[in-house]
Amino acid sequence: MSKQAACGYLAAGIGIGAALSVFFAPKSGEETRKWVATKCFDAIDAAASRGQQEISKAVAAGRESFGKRKERESPVAVL
Repeated sequence: MSKQAACGYLAAGIGIGAALSVFFAPKSGEETRKWVATKCFDAIDAAASRGQQEISKAVAAGRESFGKRKERESPVAVL
């Protein structure tokens, strides 16, 4: 078995174990559902924030690249 496959199985086992421990915890069903929903929404917000940062970086890099290209071009006189 390759190291990559072993790491994949390990991650899957950890995920399944964590999910089962949440559902068999001594909390009520309503408390558990609220906790799971909160964690999911937190993860979605974090992913959206990270995505927004990446988009902002890409836009800034594009603007910088476009500005450098305009500087290299010689100005054309329009009469």
